Amino acid sequence: MSPPANPSQHIQPFQQAIVDIMTMLGLTPSATCTFRGTTRPFVPRTACRARQAIKTPTRAIAEVNLVVGGATFAALALGRFVFLPFHRDNLARQGLPRQNGITHAEAGDRGAEEATFLLKTNDPAGFNIIDVLAWGALGHAAAFYLLATTSLNSAAGPPVPF
Repeated sequence: MSPPANPSQHIQPFQQAIVDIMTMLGLTPSATCTFRGTTRPFVPRTACRARQAIKTPTRAIAEVNLVVGGATFAALALGRFVFLPFHRDNLARQGLPRQNGITHAEAGDRGAEEATFLLKTNDPAGFNIIDVLAWGALGHAAAFYLLATTSLNSAAGPPVPF
């Protein structure tokens, strides 16, 4: 079967709707558009053009970096100087968990012993790698919460969470 002389005979309903809308707006659709090696009829000319790259300046110190760094620093400082002494004091007062009057480690549970290779530190207060990872993660979470809530207020329209 040979192709029809009028290419508009092959227009699908969706393409016809686009053509109708473009005609109402006073735009004229192009005859054909080649996209990824295929030629399609009646596609707007703007779809055929390559996108223009948006140039944004790259800065080493941006507002986002300052917020994330500041929140992480604050969380690490709170963990090291406020909550660590409080936690160590409570742990020393309560002691290790006991069952039938003896601790789990004394009863022979090897899994109850502390992993000493993770808890080694040169910090005088004993702030180790586990504490750094935990408080750093909390600082990052707080920073992203701050950034997300401030971006809600700067968006157009009423703020809609999620």
